[in-house]
Amino acid sequence: MQDKQILIAGCGKIGLRVAQQLADQYQVWGLKRNLPSNVSNVGFIQADLADKNTLNTNLEQQCSQGFDFIIYCLSPGERTEAAYRCIYVDGLKNLLDATPNPQRLKRVYFVSSTSVYHQNDQSWVNENSPSQPLGFSGKILLEAETLLKNFKVPSTIIRFSGIYGGNRSRLIEQVKKQESALSNQARITNRIHEDDCVGFLTYLIQQQINGVNNQDLYLATDSEPIDLNDVISWLAQQLNVDISVQKTLVQNRRSGNKFCSNKRMLESGYRLKYPSFREGYLLD
Repeated sequence: MQDKQILIAGCGKIGLRVAQQLADQYQVWGLKRNLPSNVSNVGFIQADLADKNTLNTNLEQQCSQGFDFIIYCLSPGERTEAAYRCIYVDGLKNLLDATPNPQRLKRVYFVSSTSVYHQNDQSWVNENSPSQPLGFSGKILLEAETLLKNFKVPSTIIRFSGIYGGNRSRLIEQVKKQESALSNQARITNRIHEDDCVGFLTYLIQQQINGVNNQDLYLATDSEPIDLNDVISWLAQQLNVDISVQKTLVQNRRSGNKFCSNKRMLESGYRLKYPSFREGYLLD
């Protein structure tokens, strides 16, 4: 299986872990602006997706044979419309245009987000639900998804819900400091642990290599969408922290107020390592 060539554009917290897992069986390349140290089993290509000339040159010089699969797993350095467009739309187009030997490419994987859903009425959403995002982040991600769907190579889009775990400890720290207020209205939160993001991406590409075709879109989240009040209360209990009983009115959240279904994800055969926030946040 070493003849399979896989490019991972964006080797951050999730991308690098996927690269290292796949590198046990396949030739994996990571595309980054700054090369990491102490990663021995992954080849790296230094290039900026915004720099078309360098991107074309370095890809051609180091991987003229092309790739069988590409995983596009990036996140912008800042939360601005310009940064999102640069990474998700312009960067994706530049990479697709620059990929050497495009005839070899079998499938492109694009990491997206449930922010493309506009629903804010505590309804259920799945892969067939309408997406009419109001915020710039959801609009740009949806534009990138459309760009990829119109590309001549098959693609799979994975819309992750709120990612936690790893060193993402913001909510835990807020609870510890008693800074995470309860609300007098339900705030449905949908979450997926970083380990399951890595696991699902790895699982999908291995299934495809083994001859089981992936679907073109997956909503990836754990099995228990829940009121954020319940998550905060549970964490406070685990941490032995007193939280204020006074509930605060919280305005509409950027993530909306909806229930995300993972039925298609589970029907693929993938089994969640952390089916709910309880397993994922389990504290020593």
